[in-house]
Amino acid sequence: MKIDVIGCGSAFSKIHNTSSVRIEDKHKNQWLIDCGPTVPRALWQRHTDINAIQAIYFTHIHPDHCSGLAALINQWKSMQRTQALDIYCQKEQQEPLESLVALAVWPERHVCFEIRWHEIEEDFQWRHWSIKTALTQHEMANRAIRLSIDDRHFFYSGDGRPTPESEALMLNTDLAFQECAAFYSLPKEASHGDLPDCLRLLARSNLKKLGLYHCFDEALPQIRQSITNEPRLFLSQDGQTFDLT
Repeated sequence: MKIDVIGCGSAFSKIHNTSSVRIEDKHKNQWLIDCGPTVPRALWQRHTDINAIQAIYFTHIHPDHCSGLAALINQWKSMQRTQALDIYCQKEQQEPLESLVALAVWPERHVCFEIRWHEIEEDFQWRHWSIKTALTQHEMANRAIRLSIDDRHFFYSGDGRPTPESEALMLNTDLAFQECAAFYSLPKEASHGDLPDCLRLLARSNLKKLGLYHCFDEALPQIRQSITNEPRLFLSQDGQTFDLT
């Protein structure tokens, strides 16, 4: 399993792409998790083939996680994509995503390739991938995801503070990414994660590696400095790649 960090930034970051990762297995199957406004350009800079990404998973549909869908579909339409696309989202969040697809091809009404919509479940399969999801604590329903592929396990939180259910998905993973917006502790009812909570996660788990992402720009220097001596903790960067095989 290979992980490509398309972006690690928060919603209004001036220095990083909006948060997104691309996952690829040894058979070249590819998923994209989230697609904010700067993600399409980052994919184009990588010269990503228009048929390479077979599925997009949306943790939730705040604009910094989904608004790039219109530009990406528009490019694929313009360049005559032929591969069918699976889109995974929460049922109540599908209609706004369909509007983005409609915008991508307007004034035409049809995309030149098949789009298959799927409601996210707690436990499902895609080809030989095993996938589990759980809600985090966020102002909009957000589903963290755990992918198990060829005996390797990857966790991605999307936005929000960890819940007991999302923490359970992190256990025994080879690599985990947790949203960490702030350096200082946020209120327990807050909609975003913070560094003290991430340090607690690390202390009580057997995580091999925990990446912090979606950090507010102003919090980055303090977070970077404070985790220097934490060998299992790192600050995510645009363009990072991980080969878990």
